[in-house]
Amino acid sequence: MVHVITTIERGGAENAIAALAQIQVNKGYTVFIVPLKGNLELLESLQASGVQVDTSLISKSFLSQVLCMRRRYRDPHIFHAHLPRAELLLRLSKPKSGFYVTRHNTERFFPKSNFLFSKRLSRFALQKSLGVISISTAVRDYLLNSKEISSRTPNCIIHYGYTERIKRSRNIKLVLNDDIRVLRLGTIGRLAPQKNLIMLIEFANLLREVQIDFQIQIAGEGPERNRIEDKLHDDQLEQEVQLLGKIPDVSSFLISQDFFIFTSNYEGLGLVLLEAMDAGLPIVAPRNSAIPEVIGENHPGLFVSGDLNSLFTTFMAMFRSPAIQRQALQVQSLRLLEFNMENYFNSHHDFYDNVEISAQR
Repeated sequence: MVHVITTIERGGAENAIAALAQIQVNKGYTVFIVPLKGNLELLESLQASGVQVDTSLISKSFLSQVLCMRRRYRDPHIFHAHLPRAELLLRLSKPKSGFYVTRHNTERFFPKSNFLFSKRLSRFALQKSLGVISISTAVRDYLLNSKEISSRTPNCIIHYGYTERIKRSRNIKLVLNDDIRVLRLGTIGRLAPQKNLIMLIEFANLLREVQIDFQIQIAGEGPERNRIEDKLHDDQLEQEVQLLGKIPDVSSFLISQDFFIFTSNYEGLGLVLLEAMDAGLPIVAPRNSAIPEVIGENHPGLFVSGDLNSLFTTFMAMFRSPAIQRQALQVQSLRLLEFNMENYFNSHHDFYDNVEISAQR
């Protein structure tokens, strides 16, 4: 089993693939992960669990990576690509044996290009794929609607697996108005346009107007850091809103918060939502893409995507009502059961087998 992925830096897709590789090893697979660039943040944990990490392609040109893949992996393997660069690499290096693809987001294959070019490049990458896995219904609908795959393409939906690791009895808590101190609101994500963190700062302005004593902590790094810092300076919110950068311990961060606030414009799935659910944090998040699929269509914390007033009124209703907080936590607890590691492994194993059987007919 060879998973090719753009990086093994910590992130939603990267963490999910690391978890898949680890359970595949536990189930008897020999597993390689081949990162193409970036820092090796997950290297030690992968190697400790028996996953073999091939770093020989890092820092090479794309052409050199294609040639290296052809030479190093001639024996029969199941090849699986994650994220665009890895898809293109396997498309060019393994056109005869074929490969599987997992799509992790509801966005253009090549986000900085126009729609038509991105669509053509995506279809080229998928042309020799054996099957396509979407991590949510929202991702599969995006692929079908953009005509990057057809209904005849072998495809399925496999939600990320998640292993509960935060002790619920310690962390599920209700925020009561008469017991409030500094209200702690947290979020995790790349500092990138997709995450719409400027909206979170506008939300902070509204909280200040109603004289709530609060602190918002944003964990993550990315290209919009300077823009966000400038916004915080202009709005004089540098004390109330903290940019923490990348954090080593997600669990400890979540335990310290009262609510999890998510403002993303779209998500393929949103692994951080599962982590917040595991920590027993009431979630406030936009009703878009895969988010309702993850936290539940009837979740009381869903607000109108991109609408600041909807975010504010939804949050305030939850903040003021322990009953709504309890409802949110109950819905989240039930939803989290759907994202277990055994299903994650079995669904991949079955998909590989079914595609192989169909190809032999």
